[in-house]
Amino acid sequence: MKQTTSVTTLTRQLLGAALLVPAVLAAACGGKTEPGFTQAEAKTIREKTQAFEGAFNKKEADSLTSYYTPESVLMPPNAPTVRGKEPIKQFYGELYAQGATELEVETKDLRGHGTLAYESGSYSLNRRPAQGAKTRDRGKYLFIWRKQNDGAWMIEQSIWSSDLPELVPLGN
Repeated sequence: MKQTTSVTTLTRQLLGAALLVPAVLAAACGGKTEPGFTQAEAKTIREKTQAFEGAFNKKEADSLTSYYTPESVLMPPNAPTVRGKEPIKQFYGELYAQGATELEVETKDLRGHGTLAYESGSYSLNRRPAQGAKTRDRGKYLFIWRKQNDGAWMIEQSIWSSDLPELVPLGN
Protein backbone atom coordinates (compact mmCIF):
# COMPACT_ATOMS: atom_id res chain seq x y z
CA MET A 1 0.00 0.00 0.00
CA LYS A 2 2.80 2.34 0.87
CA GLN A 3 4.41 1.83 -2.56
CA THR A 4 1.09 2.62 -4.35
CA THR A 5 0.74 5.86 -2.35
CA SER A 6 4.24 7.02 -3.27
CA VAL A 7 3.69 6.12 -6.96
CA THR A 8 0.42 8.10 -6.92
CA THR A 9 2.14 11.06 -5.23
CA LEU A 10 4.99 10.93 -7.74
CA THR A 11 2.52 10.75 -10.64
CA ARG A 12 0.68 13.80 -9.32
CA GLN A 13 3.93 15.72 -8.91
CA LEU A 14 5.03 14.89 -12.45
CA LEU A 15 1.63 15.82 -13.86
CA GLY A 16 1.70 19.11 -11.93
CA ALA A 17 5.20 19.90 -13.24
CA ALA A 18 4.14 19.00 -16.79
CA LEU A 19 1.27 21.48 -16.54
CA LEU A 20 3.39 24.14 -14.86
CA VAL A 21 6.19 24.25 -17.48
CA PRO A 22 3.97 25.43 -20.38
CA ALA A 23 2.34 28.03 -18.10
CA VAL A 24 5.73 29.41 -17.08
CA LEU A 25 6.96 29.47 -20.68
CA ALA A 26 3.79 31.22 -21.84
CA ALA A 27 4.17 33.84 -19.12
CA ALA A 28 7.82 34.42 -20.06
CA CYS A 29 6.98 34.83 -23.73
CA GLY A 30 3.94 36.97 -23.11
CA GLY A 31 5.81 39.76 -21.27
CA LYS A 32 6.58 43.17 -22.69
CA THR A 33 9.40 42.95 -25.19
CA GLU A 34 11.86 45.71 -25.86
CA PRO A 35 11.72 47.04 -29.41
CA GLY A 36 14.55 46.12 -31.74
CA PHE A 37 16.93 48.56 -33.38
CA THR A 38 15.90 49.04 -37.00
CA GLN A 39 17.73 50.10 -40.14
CA ALA A 40 15.49 53.18 -40.23
CA GLU A 41 16.70 54.16 -36.75
CA ALA A 42 20.33 53.65 -37.81
CA LYS A 43 19.68 55.87 -40.83
CA THR A 44 18.13 58.54 -38.59
CA ILE A 45 21.18 58.54 -36.31
CA ARG A 46 23.59 58.74 -39.27
CA GLU A 47 21.62 61.73 -40.59
CA LYS A 48 21.69 63.37 -37.15
CA THR A 49 25.45 62.88 -36.99
CA GLN A 50 25.87 64.62 -40.35
CA ALA A 51 23.58 67.46 -39.18
CA PHE A 52 25.67 67.67 -35.98
CA GLU A 53 28.79 68.07 -38.14
CA GLY A 54 27.07 70.82 -40.14
CA ALA A 55 25.96 72.69 -37.01
CA PHE A 56 29.49 72.46 -35.62
CA ASN A 57 31.02 73.86 -38.81
CA LYS A 58 28.53 76.74 -38.84
CA LYS A 59 29.54 77.46 -35.24
CA GLU A 60 25.91 77.13 -34.12
CA ALA A 61 26.41 76.22 -30.45
CA ASP A 62 22.66 76.42 -29.70
CA SER A 63 21.85 74.10 -32.58
CA LEU A 64 24.73 71.81 -31.65
CA THR A 65 23.56 71.39 -28.07
CA SER A 66 20.05 70.52 -29.27
CA TYR A 67 21.47 67.05 -30.08
CA TYR A 68 22.24 66.46 -26.39
CA THR A 69 19.89 65.40 -23.58
CA PRO A 70 19.66 67.76 -20.58
CA GLU A 71 21.81 65.38 -18.52
CA SER A 72 24.36 64.62 -21.25
CA VAL A 73 28.01 64.01 -20.48
CA LEU A 74 30.81 65.16 -22.79
CA MET A 75 34.33 63.77 -22.26
CA PRO A 76 36.77 65.73 -24.43
CA PRO A 77 40.48 64.91 -24.59
CA ASN A 78 42.84 66.76 -22.26
CA ALA A 79 39.95 68.45 -20.45
CA PRO A 80 37.60 67.75 -17.55
CA THR A 81 34.26 66.01 -18.06
CA VAL A 82 31.45 68.40 -19.01
CA ARG A 83 27.93 67.69 -17.69
CA GLY A 84 24.68 69.26 -18.87
CA LYS A 85 23.57 71.27 -21.91
CA GLU A 86 24.66 74.73 -20.78
CA PRO A 87 28.21 73.68 -19.82
CA ILE A 88 28.44 71.72 -23.11
CA LYS A 89 27.38 74.86 -25.00
CA GLN A 90 30.08 76.84 -23.16
CA PHE A 91 32.66 74.18 -24.00
CA TYR A 92 31.88 74.43 -27.71
CA GLY A 93 31.99 78.23 -27.49
CA GLU A 94 35.53 77.97 -26.09
CA LEU A 95 36.48 75.50 -28.81
CA TYR A 96 35.21 77.95 -31.46
CA ALA A 97 37.27 80.71 -29.80
CA GLN A 98 40.32 78.50 -30.42
CA GLY A 99 39.42 78.55 -34.12
CA ALA A 100 37.89 75.05 -34.29
CA THR A 101 36.47 74.45 -37.74
CA GLU A 102 36.19 71.95 -40.57
CA LEU A 103 34.96 69.03 -38.48
CA GLU A 104 34.58 65.85 -40.48
CA VAL A 105 32.93 62.84 -38.85
CA GLU A 106 32.81 59.36 -40.34
CA THR A 107 30.62 56.72 -38.71
CA LYS A 108 32.35 53.34 -38.68
CA ASP A 109 30.04 51.31 -36.45
CA LEU A 110 26.45 51.86 -35.37
CA ARG A 111 24.51 49.36 -33.28
CA GLY A 112 21.61 49.52 -30.91
CA HIS A 113 19.07 47.69 -28.83
CA GLY A 114 15.78 49.08 -27.64
CA THR A 115 16.18 52.70 -26.63
CA LEU A 116 20.01 52.77 -26.66
CA ALA A 117 22.43 52.96 -29.57
CA TYR A 118 26.15 53.49 -29.84
CA GLU A 119 28.02 55.02 -32.73
CA SER A 120 31.76 55.04 -33.14
CA GLY A 121 33.95 56.37 -35.87
CA SER A 122 36.70 58.77 -36.78
CA TYR A 123 36.92 62.54 -36.91
CA SER A 124 39.22 65.25 -38.15
CA LEU A 125 39.20 68.86 -37.06
CA ASN A 126 41.23 71.96 -37.83
CA ARG A 127 41.90 74.95 -35.63
CA ARG A 128 42.41 78.27 -37.34
CA PRO A 129 42.73 80.83 -34.55
CA ALA A 130 42.80 84.56 -35.31
CA GLN A 131 46.35 84.59 -33.97
CA GLY A 132 48.83 81.80 -33.47
CA ALA A 133 49.58 78.56 -35.21
CA LYS A 134 46.96 76.71 -37.20
CA THR A 135 46.66 73.07 -36.13
CA ARG A 136 44.89 69.90 -37.11
CA ASP A 137 43.59 66.97 -35.16
CA ARG A 138 42.25 63.53 -36.00
CA GLY A 139 41.06 60.66 -33.88
CA LYS A 140 38.11 58.55 -32.87
CA TYR A 141 34.81 59.22 -31.14
CA LEU A 142 31.96 57.42 -29.42
CA PHE A 143 28.39 58.69 -29.11
CA ILE A 144 25.83 56.91 -26.97
CA TRP A 145 22.36 57.79 -28.18
CA ARG A 146 19.10 57.38 -26.25
CA LYS A 147 15.68 57.33 -27.83
CA GLN A 148 13.47 59.83 -26.03
CA ASN A 149 9.79 59.39 -25.15
CA ASP A 150 8.87 61.47 -28.22
CA GLY A 151 10.87 59.08 -30.45
CA ALA A 152 13.81 61.45 -31.04
CA TRP A 153 17.34 60.09 -30.74
CA MET A 154 19.63 62.31 -28.64
CA ILE A 155 23.24 62.07 -27.48
CA GLU A 156 23.50 61.04 -23.86
CA GLN A 157 27.25 60.43 -23.64
CA SER A 158 30.09 61.40 -25.94
CA ILE A 159 33.82 61.02 -25.86
CA TRP A 160 36.60 61.51 -28.34
CA SER A 161 40.34 61.09 -28.30
CA SER A 162 43.06 62.22 -30.61
CA ASP A 163 45.30 59.87 -32.54
CA LEU A 164 47.98 62.58 -32.47
CA PRO A 165 50.29 63.20 -29.52
CA GLU A 166 49.68 66.96 -29.58
CA LEU A 167 48.23 69.67 -31.75
CA VAL A 168 50.04 69.32 -35.06
CA PRO A 169 50.64 72.30 -37.38
CA LEU A 170 48.41 72.22 -40.48
CA GLY A 171 51.39 72.14 -42.82
CA ASN A 172 52.36 68.63 -41.67
